Amino acid sequence: SWAHWLPWAEYWYNTSFHTSIKTTPFRFLYGRDPPQLLPYDKGATVVSSLDKQLQERDTMLEDLKIQLHRAQQRMKTTADKHRREIQFEVGDLVYLKLRPYRQRSLARRYNEKLSPRYYGPYKVLSRIGSVAYKLDLPRSSSVHPVFHVSQLCRAIGASQPISELPPHLSAELELLVEPDAVLGVRSGTGHASFPSEVLVRWKGLPDFEATWESYDMIQHQFPSFHLEDKVALAAGGNDRPPIRFTYVRRGKKGN
Repeated sequence: SWAHWLPWAEYWYNTSFHTSIKTTPFRFLYGRDPPQLLPYDKGATVVSSLDKQLQERDTMLEDLKIQLHRAQQRMKTTADKHRREIQFEVGDLVYLKLRPYRQRSLARRYNEKLSPRYYGPYKVLSRIGSVAYKLDLPRSSSVHPVFHVSQLCRAIGASQPISELPPHLSAELELLVEPDAVLGVRSGTGHASFPSEVLVRWKGLPDFEATWESYDMIQHQFPSFHLEDKVALAAGGNDRPPIRFTYVRRGKKGN
């Protein structure tokens, strides 16, 4: 029963060397090596039940050691399949690949595949260590200019397309966006006179990146946006931005 051996499995895991932290989890947490666990010598005790238990313990720990090593090798093999042995020289032009960003809004980007995955190209200024490079980013950028080689792609050819970094990108590679306009409103079933969601266009992003957001949450998160005025203008007025869509949600079938 694994439930019986789970404490020993936890002990073996926490006292085994981990390449990611270059030490054992036990030493990382407590600052010292774990107490040494001596193997049991068969027949060292006259109590038969204890003798059997200690022999089973040693057998299980040895099996855990083998299985943990196999699991580590499988993870390493999988990771190596996605690693690239690429080097750049000072002066090379490279594109910068950024991870999918998180918005300060309530929704993630729904059309991420339509947006650029690479930005640049930027010039390599120097090599940092064995797997990182410093890039010549625009002065206006708040992003730290050192990146792992896995985030870089060589720019090939005399004429490369240019894709600038988003203007509201933070040092943590998070896009800090704010609402720019309300493009549409929609209501829940039976509440057509009061919007439950608004279609928000975000500053610095194209219309196709607009997302449906909760009326209450936008009003709470961006009080200076004056959402009530924006939605009220949907009913009429000459100075409002165009409200292109108005929706009413359908009820579930059978209701």
